[in-house]
Formats: sequence, C-alpha cells, structure tokens
Amino acid sequence: MERFTVRFAKTQEEKNAVYALRYRDMILEFRPEMQFVDGMDITPYDEYAKQIICIDNETGEVVGCYRIITSDSIPEGKGFVSEEEFSFETLKATGEPIAELSRACVKREYRNTAVLMLLLRFIVLYIRENGYRFIIGEASFGGTDKGKYLRELSYLTHFHAVDESYGIRSLEEEQIQTLAKEELCVTDIKRELPPLIRAYLSFGAKTSAQSFTDRDFGSVDVFVLLDIQNYNEAYINRLLRIL
Repeated sequence: MERFTVRFAKTQEEKNAVYALRYRDMILEFRPEMQFVDGMDITPYDEYAKQIICIDNETGEVVGCYRIITSDSIPEGKGFVSEEEFSFETLKATGEPIAELSRACVKREYRNTAVLMLLLRFIVLYIRENGYRFIIGEASFGGTDKGKYLRELSYLTHFHAVDESYGIRSLEEEQIQTLAKEELCVTDIKRELPPLIRAYLSFGAKTSAQSFTDRDFGSVDVFVLLDIQNYNEAYINRLLRIL
C-alpha cells in the first residue's frame, strides 16, 4: 500500500480536518497570538473552493492540503483570493481559464517527506486534464518587514518577474527599492528562499515585481503566475514520473 493518498476532500469531516490543520500548522505558525475558539481556519472562499488533501494511509490523518478555486466555479459577485492584495485585470481579460491555489499547508512532522510534491503533482494533473491555462496564487515570506527580504525580493524581481504585459500590480503603494543585480549572490539567495517559492520557480513560475504586506496574516506576499503553455516541462514530467 502506498504511504500517501492525494485527492479532493469528499466529506465535511475531511474538510474540517483541513481547517484544523491550516489553523494549527499555518495560522499559529505565522501568528501564534491568533487564537480561534473553534480551532479551525475557515474563510468565505472555502464556500466555493475545492480542498485537496494528502492522507497518511498508515494513520488515516490529513497531513497536507491545498485550496483551489477555478475561474469557471466562482459565483457571481465573488472573486479570487489574490484580488485582496493584487490587481491582475489584464490577465483575467485574456479569457483564458485560471486556477488559483491558496492555503498550502503541510503538517510540521511531514515537511521533509514527499507530501508537498505529491500535492503539487495532483494539481498539475488536474490542471492538465481540465484545460486551465494559468495557475495563480501567492507565496509568502514570514514576518512583515520587507527590508528583511530585500535580497530575496530583489532576486525575484531581476530573475523571475512576470512579464509586464500581464499588468500584475500590488494594491500596496509602498514598495522597497530593489538591489542591483550585480549586488546579489544568486547561489546563497536560492538556498534561502522558502521551499514553496523554490518549488514554484522550479516549475517555471514567475512572481510579481511588487509585493504586498499582509499584516493580518503576518507575511510579505508575492503574486505567483504559471503559464501552462510556457513552463518547465522537463521538470514537471520528471515529477510526474518519479512520485
């Protein structure tokens, strides 16, 4: 029997396990002072999102999760999570189908296992099978001090910025002055990037040149865009074969 199973949550019990995992291993990790009485992280977006779960088959426990919202499933008057922090009207105006990822979470004890990559593998297969052109979302640096991540943000801007034609803009006016490219030690910076951002970049994803400070959540966020017609096909195919 395989150690892990990845699929969509089917029952309310499984969804509640997701909300509890997100609260315990994501919300409290970023903002330990945020105490929810019910011990669950539930937002209005969960009403029309699908929950992807990774189950440890040895224990039956949900140990990883992702939330996915697609452009063809958003109710009238609702939107993507990312629109709270970034404007991307030009991207939406292309009319191409979009899938948004959010609330990625892996239980602390499983972060050195294959759980994250299994979740991403499931997502890639789902995106391919259902014909979505763009995958969007946000990736976070812990804390709200942008200056702490000056090198990392400068690196993303110089080497992995989304094409300006897509018009991705942060809703936060105050932005840091990036360092010059020659001031950056790329090898060191790559090693220090959060694991999720490293994974996205390996897929061929691009990030916004601007960032957003989420003071409620306690993070500095960048917008992430992966174009299925222009990604790292060799890396993704290797992921699909190996896992």
